[in-house]
Amino acid sequence: MNHRDAELSDVVVVLQDLDDKQADQAVAQLKSAGLDVASVNKDNGTIEGCVETCKVPDLKHIPGVSYVRSVMTYTADYPPGDPRDKDGPEQDFEDGED
Repeated sequence: MNHRDAELSDVVVVLQDLDDKQADQAVAQLKSAGLDVASVNKDNGTIEGCVETCKVPDLKHIPGVSYVRSVMTYTADYPPGDPRDKDGPEQDFEDGED
């Protein structure tokens, strides 16, 4: 069965030249926009993380963001019982063979 609970993108966000306080504010805004932050490198001004693919364009409009690159996009199928599971447990179908 074909399950598609979410389409996700791993991204690299490049910040403008910001001081530490401004970078922290940008990270907070990225998180509130849905970015699951994996790492922050203030020395290079980059943030790596994962976000729903439909939200990638929104990240580009956050103050302090210079560039957003989608590294990889994939479909997630969460297991039954996971709050992110949208299609529930897989149904058993009879195949007609006895």
